[in-house]
Formats: sequence, structure tokens, C-alpha cells
Amino acid sequence: MIVFVSIAALVTLVVIGLLVRPLIWSRLDAGVSHQRLNASIYRDQLDALEREHGRKELSAAEYEAARDELQLRLLDDEAAPGQPVEALRPFFWTAARTGWAIALALPLASAAMYGWLGAPLAIDPARAEKTEEDQIVKMVDRLAARLKANPDNPKGWAMLARSYMAMGRLPEAEEAYSKVGKLMETDPDMLANYADLLAVRAGDKLEGKPQELIDKALALNPLHPISLMLAGTAAYRRGDFAGAVNHWEKLLSVLEPGSPDAEWLSTSITDARAKGGLAA
Repeated sequence: MIVFVSIAALVTLVVIGLLVRPLIWSRLDAGVSHQRLNASIYRDQLDALEREHGRKELSAAEYEAARDELQLRLLDDEAAPGQPVEALRPFFWTAARTGWAIALALPLASAAMYGWLGAPLAIDPARAEKTEEDQIVKMVDRLAARLKANPDNPKGWAMLARSYMAMGRLPEAEEAYSKVGKLMETDPDMLANYADLLAVRAGDKLEGKPQELIDKALALNPLHPISLMLAGTAAYRRGDFAGAVNHWEKLLSVLEPGSPDAEWLSTSITDARAKGGLAA
């Protein structure tokens, strides 16, 4: 949050500086006099005379007469003491005051606009995460309410069960899985997830109902990764090391060679072989 505020403040200062600098530091040249103004005017008039003479719009006599008259007027002005041009009386709302007003109003207006249209909570990661969690909870609760009103929706119950598992609401997940019905008998992923949930609820025990669900999943897909992992773990715990090796070697065949999961599983297979007295 500090980094965001610092960057925003720096950008705001740069923008303000670019906007108000020409206003605050602009000044009229107070040293301009009548002599300097008249000299500039006379030079322009002489240039105009020369151009007209060059275009043959003035005769030589007319050109010389007009030039002599301008030169005499210029000499008269230079002989008079220089008087500064009377400065215009400044209006109250000057350029400098406009610049300072912009410098003060711009950051205040920006902050107010961001507070109205922006997302201040996004600056705080903890509050943003809490807001996102609240939104997920509301979505899951709305799904649960719809399913209670219309319970004949197996896919909806399966989705709700997975959502509850991800949120750690295991009792509610188990209740949702129990309402999936016959759809579960055709989906190895759902069978394995339900078995895992029941095992956790029973104190990490895979015997009984969890084992039945795992067997059904493997009957549908003999190389189902989660079911192979759970089946091998169940066999290892009951001392069936040959069965554990059998399931885990099948799982190893579908894992990416050299991946962390494959390396960990290879170590577990070696351990099961050693405990079961099985040849490598």
C-alpha cells in the first residue's frame, strides 16, 4: 500500500508541475519602454516601405520622402527621455493564482474521484483478500439456496460439494455429496474425492466406505491417479506392501518422469518393497 501511495503521489506532483509551471513563473517584461516600442514600429514601417519600393508601388522620390520622415520621427523619440509603458492593472485572478489553485485542487479532486469510483480496498492486500473470500462465500451460499429450492440437480450438488471441500466445510461437503445420487457412480473423480473426504472425516482411515468408493473408481478407470494413490496408501497401511507397490507403480507410469511427484512416489515404492521384502 505504501508503494502504491508513493508512486501515485509522485505522478501527481509531476503532472501538477507540468501544468502550473508556465502559469506561476510567467512574468511580463517590465523593462519595455516607449522608445523600444516605437523603434520596433519604425523598423517594421521601414521594412514595409522597402518592400513597396521593391515592388515599384512607390517611386524613388516617394520612397525617400517617407523614409526621411520615419527617420526624423525616430530621432525625435530617441531624444526624449525613456518612459516605461504603463503596465496594465492586473486582474485579481492572475495566472500565478490560477496555477496555485490548480496545484491545490488537482490532488484533492483526484483523491475524491478515486474514493468515489475507484477501489480503495484493493490497496490493502489483506482487506482485498478478505473481500474476495466474502464474495466466494456468498456465491456458494446462493448455490446452496438454489439447490435447496430445486434439489433435482446432481451436477449442482457435486459442484457445491467441491466448493465446500475447498473451503474446509467438510460436514456440509459430505452432505452435498450424499445428494449427488447415481451421477457419482459414473464419475471416478467424484468417487475418489468423496472417498478422500470420508477418510478425513473418519480420522484419515480408508477402510469401509472409502475403500468401496476407491474400488468403484478404479473399475471405471484403472489408471485414475487419485484412486491409485489412495488404493496404494490403503494397502500400505494394512501391511499389503505388494498391493501398495502394484497400485503405485501404475500411478508412476502416468506421472511425468522426473517430476517432484514421481520422485516422491519412487521413494515410497522403494520403501514398500523394502518393508515387504520384495525384489526390486
